Amino acid sequence: MSMIRLFSAALKLSCVFLLSIILFSSCRKEEKFPIEPVLTSISIDQYEKNSFHIITGYTDGDGDLGLSDADTLAPYDKDSKYYHNYFCTFSQMTNGSWAIINFAVPYYYRLPLLTPKQRNKNIKGDITVDIKNFLSPVTNGVADTFRVEVYIVDRALHESNTVTSEPFVITH
Repeated sequence: MSMIRLFSAALKLSCVFLLSIILFSSCRKEEKFPIEPVLTSISIDQYEKNSFHIITGYTDGDGDLGLSDADTLAPYDKDSKYYHNYFCTFSQMTNGSWAIINFAVPYYYRLPLLTPKQRNKNIKGDITVDIKNFLSPVTNGVADTFRVEVYIVDRALHESNTVTSEPFVITH
């Protein structure tokens, strides 16, 4: 009877050991990204004639993306460039070349805080910006071809690279 208990204990120990190996080998390695934000992709998802989403992929190695409502002192005050941290520049195809559109109110946004709570601050994901009733001041209400360039800035004021969308058509 003691031989059976010994065999049973050895079998249990072997199972625990094997399960531990499987669990530890399946753990993902932490991804490492640069501390400057990096935009990895951009796409346009048009859902109405003149309304669309700008979807921008990003990574950031120290997770310091986004601003809280309390971030209103320099360098994030309303008179500063860094009050916003997501910047869009639209261009329109005009006579075979791209011309930047100057809007009275630019398409700049404040991203909310994206800093993770866990120890590993590396983050990656997609930012979706909703553009409704887009109207270029130079189209005169006709269909036209556009593209958008986007860059972001983290709280340490590191600017990301700029990504440019594929051309897309807006009809009015």
